[in-house]
Amino acid sequence: MAKSGLKVLAAGLLGVAAGIGIGILIAPAKGSKTRKRLKKQILDIATMVENEISEKVHSVKSAFSVETENGDSTEKEAQPEEEVR
Repeated sequence: MAKSGLKVLAAGLLGVAAGIGIGILIAPAKGSKTRKRLKKQILDIATMVENEISEKVHSVKSAFSVETENGDSTEKEAQPEEEVR
């Protein structure tokens, strides 16, 4: 599932980048205005990606903490073995 989500995110970002590139090429506005608009769009996308990553990290952390609270963790404390003579 994680690989599928990453593929969707990558495809989405690629689509956004392509759209921005095409928009710049056919933009009828002045260069300075286009650059300001492009900067705003990039910052908006960066914020969206940051929020998405933050949500994913939070869900993984909460799932891990629930697992350890229930005692389902696969890690066990190391106990010293007694010597056999």
